[in-house]
Amino acid sequence: MWEGDRPADGVAAASDFERLYDRYIASQAQAEPTARIAAYVAALLERYPDIGTEAGADSPWSTGPLISEACGPLVYFSMVWSRCDETSAWAAHLAEEHGVHCYDPQLQQLRTPWGRPWRFELKSARGHAVHDPDPDLVRKVLVQVSADHYFAVLTRSDDWYLQVGYGQQAGTRAGWYALERRDGAPDQHYRAEVTNLEEVVRAFVGFTQDDPTIVHRLPWRTYSV
Repeated sequence: MWEGDRPADGVAAASDFERLYDRYIASQAQAEPTARIAAYVAALLERYPDIGTEAGADSPWSTGPLISEACGPLVYFSMVWSRCDETSAWAAHLAEEHGVHCYDPQLQQLRTPWGRPWRFELKSARGHAVHDPDPDLVRKVLVQVSADHYFAVLTRSDDWYLQVGYGQQAGTRAGWYALERRDGAPDQHYRAEVTNLEEVVRAFVGFTQDDPTIVHRLPWRTYSV
């Protein structure tokens, strides 16, 4: 998390993060946290105290004290893998409340608002929401669709969407994927069932690229919710 001008998009956020990381973390610089970053860390600790303390027996942080991970306008910290989905979503929301920016190096995505509108938003059962994902990130999210994390949905800013569900929880057979798309109006709702994950990835990537062959390539049928 860092304070400063809002990044225009995910690419700008990645550049800002790498620049700040090199300056404050990789170089092992010594600088007092800014007041805003210190207040943000204090808010994190108000809910989840430092690991290694009596109050922090259930803390999700991997290192402590957490304030030691802050340097100047940046705080860079890790968390326990089993708690990362829930905790990172909350930490990103808290960052927005405190006026700092949250970048997720695992997803390579800015998790607080961009400086410009997004066109596509990708969400999954894991709880992450990413804006305008590139093909590699689309694949990374979709390969995790399974019986445990059984859906992902890609929404366009005009409310068109494409979603996928896995297995019986999505109303299809075990090992199959159920794709649904809505072309704007509620009566333009279609469903197709496939077994090949590559078809799912191709459809999602194609949707982000306005590929018109999506409507012909898969066995769509009209679907009523």
